[in-house]
Amino acid sequence: MRLGRLLSLVASNLRSAWVRAALAMVGIVVGTGLLTFFIGLGQGLREKVLERIFPVNQLELEPRAVQIFGTEQILGQEPLDDARVRQVAGLPGVVRAFGKQKSSFPARLWGGKELLGYNLFTEAFFDGIPAAVVRGELEELEGVSAKRGPSAIANGDRCELDLDCAAGMGCGDGVCVPIVWADRFVEVPEVVLPCGDGDRCPQGTTCQQGRCAKAGESAPPQRCVLPAAAGTGRDLQFDREVGELAQPCADPLGFCGMPATTCGEGRYCAADHPETRLGWCERPLPAVINPLLLEVFNSDMARSLGAAPIGSLAVLFGVRFHVALGDSYFSKDADKHRQQFKQAIVVGFSRKAPELGVALPREVVRHFNARLKGNAAAQAYDTILLDTASNQDVPQVIVEAEKLGLQLSRKSRAARTFGTVVLVTSLALVLLAAVVLAVAAVQIAQTFAMLVHERRREIAVLRARGAARIDIAVLVLGEAAAIGALGGLCGGGAAIGVAELVDRAAARFLADVPLVPQGFFVFPMWAVPLALAVAIAFTVAGALAPARRAMRLDPAAVLAES
Repeated sequence: MRLGRLLSLVASNLRSAWVRAALAMVGIVVGTGLLTFFIGLGQGLREKVLERIFPVNQLELEPRAVQIFGTEQILGQEPLDDARVRQVAGLPGVVRAFGKQKSSFPARLWGGKELLGYNLFTEAFFDGIPAAVVRGELEELEGVSAKRGPSAIANGDRCELDLDCAAGMGCGDGVCVPIVWADRFVEVPEVVLPCGDGDRCPQGTTCQQGRCAKAGESAPPQRCVLPAAAGTGRDLQFDREVGELAQPCADPLGFCGMPATTCGEGRYCAADHPETRLGWCERPLPAVINPLLLEVFNSDMARSLGAAPIGSLAVLFGVRFHVALGDSYFSKDADKHRQQFKQAIVVGFSRKAPELGVALPREVVRHFNARLKGNAAAQAYDTILLDTASNQDVPQVIVEAEKLGLQLSRKSRAARTFGTVVLVTSLALVLLAAVVLAVAAVQIAQTFAMLVHERRREIAVLRARGAARIDIAVLVLGEAAAIGALGGLCGGGAAIGVAELVDRAAARFLADVPLVPQGFFVFPMWAVPLALAVAIAFTVAGALAPARRAMRLDPAAVLAES
């Protein structure tokens, strides 16, 4: 039987029995709709919830701990030093590994006046993260590729200073170009790190004249003097870039004549310690924050503070705040001559930054750990961050890490648990959709069994006119496939429509709930084709028995009966 003739008969039979075909299609529509809906939900939970909180293919390892009287204790473990990091980096499936060091010193920070109209004060916690770990994410969230495009340079105005350029632009080589904040997050930023005899300095620098500096540095930072009116100690606010350049003199605290020249654009005067007015002209510390912090502020904190929500991450680029290193609201302060009051500036956003803290370049955190807590506090890392080649490599990497005496950190354990819950739940829901489709296949079998019985004479006539047995089977299965295709398209389309309604309702009624994503569904390109293929497969499977029965009909016996 020719294809055109076959398709014509399929269409004619469906039109003549459209009521039964529609009833048979109900189960297929429901089953494929549930399958598509659950696939979109599972994919959305992974991409919009899990991957936003826990980066993909990234693990965080810490020394294995044992439970002693309900608390975790690390006993007899080798320190997480550079040798251990190299050992982890050599594991199969690991692309790269870095050590991360948390701040062990007391600190506090305050800021937000330029956004809220007043400063917020809080205890501060820092994570020292290597610049290479967050580089890609900083550039992605900032949109660096667009900033470095040829159009950005071609349209630049001539300038001499950054002040000659519009907001968000800086002066580079005499032309206004977009500021690339990600470039400022480097291991050794343009910050004066104070030091003394025996203090640890970042790699590549040594302690020279009270500061960590590179050997043979040709242009050392300028000395500056804070106005006496600024005060010292806890009340030192640094709300403005105060301070004037100090003339050289023999006195180490030389308050010699002060010319009317400040530190210059983008710099401020950072005192050596809270009990002196003498300091260095420097740039603020480059800081990276977690984008989840903005969601927590907008959904929870803004209302309680009577502040307006912050529209986007872009608003926070370049926002400055102040940190008191070695000073605390709650714990014992460090020695005054070891403390530092500095400014910091937001240069980017990364999910690798602490949810309720600030990420600084690792060498900066290590320096202040050594300065405020002793060199021993800066020797070992707290955790090891690693990236795997693919998600399939993660289980094997975990097994190999355990052989080295390491375990997943609490954050990574939570990620694995949540990922397992999402996977198991998704599989259970897909199984439910499969059960519905199986029931629909039984319904298809019953419907086509009745249709074959009612069309016995029609089938006998086709056989008498030369149709082969296989033509009859293809005709029955073709009708089933047509019902399945139509049901799959309707089910997949209905699932996408319902998911859109759910996302809109969530955006309206859950807007004030922290960390709720913008939509719960992500439908991959293969979702609807999969629904279509599954629907056709189940309807054809249900019609196999009736098709086989139709093939075996004896046309002579059927025609004799009529």
